[in-house]
Amino acid sequence: MEKCLKWMLVVLGCFLFSLGGALSIEAATSGSHYPLGCEGVMAATLPPPGVYYRAYTSWYNPTTLKNDNGDEMNVGFNTDAFAIAHRFVWVTKKKILGADYAFDMIVPVVDINVNIKALGVSDSQSLSLGDICIQPLGLGWHGSRWDASLALAVLAPTGEYDSNKPASPGLGYWTGLFTLGGTLYLDQEKSWSISALTRTLVHTEQEDTNVTPGSEFLVEYGLGKQIPVNKKLLVRPGIAGYAYWQIDDDSDDGPGTIADERKKSFALGAEINFLWLPPTNFQLNLRVLREFGAENTTEGSKIVFTLTKGW
Repeated sequence: MEKCLKWMLVVLGCFLFSLGGALSIEAATSGSHYPLGCEGVMAATLPPPGVYYRAYTSWYNPTTLKNDNGDEMNVGFNTDAFAIAHRFVWVTKKKILGADYAFDMIVPVVDINVNIKALGVSDSQSLSLGDICIQPLGLGWHGSRWDASLALAVLAPTGEYDSNKPASPGLGYWTGLFTLGGTLYLDQEKSWSISALTRTLVHTEQEDTNVTPGSEFLVEYGLGKQIPVNKKLLVRPGIAGYAYWQIDDDSDDGPGTIADERKKSFALGAEINFLWLPPTNFQLNLRVLREFGAENTTEGSKIVFTLTKGW
């Protein structure tokens, strides 16, 4: 039991918010730089050329810690994480391989509270800078009944990190991120859509622990129906979720972690999107997800509210 408690203390070693708008709590030596569930319906569809500001506001409340067998660990665990990520996107008119070229940057700010009664842990961090994401290459293709996207990004350890502080807003290492996805329209009017967006993450060595976290793979998916309310407003309800796996072992055992105990997690929920057409060019999106099937990580509920303005 003592070993398990030490392991779980490190599981809470880092909260990180970036790339969108949800928070994930992962092991300090194998944490994820990607906020699971930040995208959903039509996630793989790049908007038309223009400049966009997008704000992801999220609340994550994991109330359960799961071990390598997926069993709950009763250690008196409860956490609240609130985050706002500011995303600045420019979709240019330049074409590369027939695709629109885009680039963007994401600046996250987080507020975290961590409590583990069995360990006497109570830590918090208020409105602090997280790890910034810079995406210099984004490509978006648009067909008559499909869209596709590809992107390369890097996440820099700009957020403060301390392996002894469970509520650290940063993870303490660099991450390379490769994105590939597609959207398929199920009718000629493009009112029905099904989409899947994959992310592959590769990490460098983490400061303090000297451990390189294992690579990760995830897919976010969504099925939606777009309904015109009037000539200026569209409403798009849908079903959304994700599947996540750590696909490679950590380079070594960390402080209380076991290198070959990989994480995985799944989530399913619903979302609704309101789209005001140009010249207003404004969107509101609300997504609610419930996690299940977690191993070696936390499990709870997520709420993500997204505001998008285009010019």
